[in-house]
Amino acid sequence: MLYLASSSPSRATLLKEANIAFKQIIINYDENLVKKEKPSSYVQKIVLEKEKQFFAQYPNFKNVLLADSIVCVENEILTKAKDDEEAFRMLNMQNGKNISVLSAMILILENKKIYNLSKCDLILDKFNSKDMQEYIDSKLYKGKAGAVMCEGFHKKYIKKIIGHQSTAFGLNIELLKAFL
Repeated sequence: MLYLASSSPSRATLLKEANIAFKQIIINYDENLVKKEKPSSYVQKIVLEKEKQFFAQYPNFKNVLLADSIVCVENEILTKAKDDEEAFRMLNMQNGKNISVLSAMILILENKKIYNLSKCDLILDKFNSKDMQEYIDSKLYKGKAGAVMCEGFHKKYIKKIIGHQSTAFGLNIELLKAFL
């Protein structure tokens, strides 16, 4: 049994679809770090901070999966939008551009600890402004890094995916399966 230390419905769906037995443990993590470093370093520091916070509450757990994802547009780090205005700003930054989703994970098993950083690039078409407004009004962007929803709003605007699509959903499931 794997313990998914994440509130992400997307990560839970990826594990279900991969037939990985898991139990989801939801903790409200403090993910606030200063974003004055490279995106790859930032997302790794966040997942390490999640590890500290998790094991402060559950010190004896084994078989734990922790993960975090960010979106980068021209090296600017986008985390979860706090409100509609911020989500709209993020979508405008992505509009018709190439974006990167970086997903860091820590897998803690009985006899090993695995750290990973995965990247997936999305080449996006121009967004329809009416679609953008409907997406924001729906509030489906909430909890999504960079307000990116590959299974929803962004799906019809993705022209090309470079990397594993699962990384864009928040977890490189292909790599995880190799270690389980």
